[in-house]
Amino acid sequence: MSVGVSEPQTAQAPPRAASSAAPVTIVPVLDRATWDVLLARAAFPHLPQAYGYGEGKRATGWSVERVALQRGGRSLAIATALVRRLFGIRILVRINRGPILLEPLSAQDVTALYAALRRHWRGPLLIAPALPHGADSTQILAKAGFRLRHDKGWMSGRIDLDREPEQIWSGLASTFRNRVRQAEKASPSVRIAIDDATYEWLLDRHVENMRDKGFSAAEPVLLRALRAARPQDVLVFQMIHDGQAVAGMSVVLFGDCAEYHVGWFGPEGRRFNAGNFLMWEVIKDLQRRGVRQFDVGGLKPGDGYTQFKRTMRPVEFRLAGEWMSFW
Repeated sequence: MSVGVSEPQTAQAPPRAASSAAPVTIVPVLDRATWDVLLARAAFPHLPQAYGYGEGKRATGWSVERVALQRGGRSLAIATALVRRLFGIRILVRINRGPILLEPLSAQDVTALYAALRRHWRGPLLIAPALPHGADSTQILAKAGFRLRHDKGWMSGRIDLDREPEQIWSGLASTFRNRVRQAEKASPSVRIAIDDATYEWLLDRHVENMRDKGFSAAEPVLLRALRAARPQDVLVFQMIHDGQAVAGMSVVLFGDCAEYHVGWFGPEGRRFNAGNFLMWEVIKDLQRRGVRQFDVGGLKPGDGYTQFKRTMRPVEFRLAGEWMSFW
């Protein structure tokens, strides 16, 4: 096995001190097992930095480079970089919701990580940092040599699953809970699947939904490649009523987190509050699997589906926009 990272640690490995005077080095991570071990150390991972998502982007024409940012031989962060080449020449590097910090770091150390990224990928580098929106992140990125491209950072929310089910249930809005109860009166069942046929069933409806409602989202070529990287990490939940699937949604597992990804609700599903019913079934199932965080898959102010997601009362967050470097 050829691996650039030299520290095959488990998620439970105790931290080792890394001198802040030592330089940050960037080394490739060439196999999935090492990547997954490193990602499992992250307190706040993001789906675009999961191994499968990188494989999905590879299927759409990007080259993928995965690296660990180290100091004193210890990995402090990881990053998936998407690379565009023209006639073999690198013309653009993009990092989306990364790098992912693997342990708490000082602002000085985080600045050093971002400066190391600029040195490693000289030339056009676009980065949507996995840093919270605000003055502190702006100062870090500016000191590292990045310039703000736009301020529209990714917004989403997460539900803490490391609680008793009763606590999670009581934390949901009363409207959400009431609609779950109304859905249950129709005596639906839930089917959880990882097989090819069920996933293709959901993708077919996802494509129809985008066409009929005129919106854009993840395309099937990316979704199929993401799932192919590890099918058991992509779960499809179907609401079954009178023997028919009337709604479905998929979630993707990564690190100790899962993220809502694709959903479809037919007329019968909407009539029976399928969104509320399936989301609650997802939460219960993920908790049984030991998942600790559920990301609702993005929030867009003013969007109707965002208003629905907010009835789950996730802890909302916003990231630091998009930044660029041409040096």
